[in-house]
Amino acid sequence: MEMIKNWFDQGCDYAVGIVIYGNLPKHNPTLLNNLKRKNNSFNTEKLKNELKKYIDKYDQNVFIAEIQKEVAAVVIPAINKVTESEKKQAVLFHQLPESMRPILLEANQLFKENCLLKVNLNELPAHAEKAAIAIQIKIHSNIRKNQLCWQKIDLFIEKRIVPESPKHGFEELTPAGLLRQQQLLYASISKLNTRLKGNREQIEKVTVLAIRSKIERQISKQEENLIQQNEKLIIISNLIDGN
Repeated sequence: MEMIKNWFDQGCDYAVGIVIYGNLPKHNPTLLNNLKRKNNSFNTEKLKNELKKYIDKYDQNVFIAEIQKEVAAVVIPAINKVTESEKKQAVLFHQLPESMRPILLEANQLFKENCLLKVNLNELPAHAEKAAIAIQIKIHSNIRKNQLCWQKIDLFIEKRIVPESPKHGFEELTPAGLLRQQQLLYASISKLNTRLKGNREQIEKVTVLAIRSKIERQISKQEENLIQQNEKLIIISNLIDGN
């Protein structure tokens, strides 16, 4: 496959290789997650070996057909999910404080941009696999940002909490420092999700008002913290990707 051959010829950039592998048909999701966790010599060699397999295993036409299948199975439902979310919320600007109106504007713009990107993706010729992958990556990035916007809006609508933008100094970090911080954020978000899920399950069983109120306060703080951690992750991932 020409794209993978070019990757080897151009120096095997790890981040680019992860994107290529993640968009290959029948890639191993567990392996992909492991490769995303850390850029080291072992993972680099593993990534090279996995990509080499596909050079001989798939010809160009099979690859394009599989990519289109992946788009239909993953990207389209994701866009439809955002559509359903926006219809469900039907939030108007006057319902939000002035500080949050730009967030609603951003959510709407991201959704519209993804609709346009999906049209552009549909119109690409079969051989334009690099352009197709680039559009898919952009759509995925926009979906993550859109979801974060709606998490902030939901938190305000449901609990009248205006989440603060997180403070960070990621721009001053080295590339290695950025990757370390990214991994710490992945771990932090995973723990937060676990605790939040536990509290949500626990509150359904609690009948004592004082205990229920305490858990509700914990849930609100965890939801706000989770939004801030996800926002940090988006910021640091953009810096790593050079966006």
